[in-house]
Amino acid sequence: MGKRRHGIPRTLVVRVFQREDGCAALEVGGVVQSIGAPADASEAAPGYWAAMLPEACPRRALLLGVGGGTVARLLRDRCPATEIVGIERDERVLASARAELGLDAIAGLRVVVEDAFVWVPVAAEQEPSSYDYVCLDLFEAGRLTLGTLATGFLRQVATLLAPGGTLAVNLMVTRRTSEQLHRLARVFELASTVPVRGNIVVHLRIAQPIGTADLSFTDAVGKMVPESARRHAPAEGRNDR
Repeated sequence: MGKRRHGIPRTLVVRVFQREDGCAALEVGGVVQSIGAPADASEAAPGYWAAMLPEACPRRALLLGVGGGTVARLLRDRCPATEIVGIERDERVLASARAELGLDAIAGLRVVVEDAFVWVPVAAEQEPSSYDYVCLDLFEAGRLTLGTLATGFLRQVATLLAPGGTLAVNLMVTRRTSEQLHRLARVFELASTVPVRGNIVVHLRIAQPIGTADLSFTDAVGKMVPESARRHAPAEGRNDR
């Protein structure tokens, strides 16, 4: 979760409900943000969250947008030795996650109650190259939080990545997805992409040399985002400020 950086913040309804597949789901503003563990532990978690995980277990992981803790739980299950720091500004979301999704039971997770846009610049200055994996998932009721793809913010996120580290970004397929990918290409190089229904999970690394990322993103956009999807997907608010 992030905050609206311009105008009056919206008050969105936060609730947890039981899905038909048996998973508890945390919903914000009518949109599912997180899910609990499947009722059957042998089943794979539904949704895009598993696609956010890195290929190799990181030493330190940073989650920008904890929500109900879905990525944190999946990462802990796969990588029990990883130190996880999660940034989440919405205390109502955290209260629901702690009460009904078992957030506090995720061993090794340290949650910082702070706005990512405030926390990241300070951390980038104080602890550069500290995280092998960063998960960027700042949504508010189905919309990417304003400022998430601003070049200055992305450069600060890049500063936090250790050499060879991975950034995972969750995007929704909209008319602006191609533009969003090119914004990422200003700072990062494409490593892999995973389409998951109406989402695209993008894995990136720091771009070297500068300029090579643009070509790879241009080639990938058409494969990831069909023209029909770009034409008919709902528009969303600007997130480049």
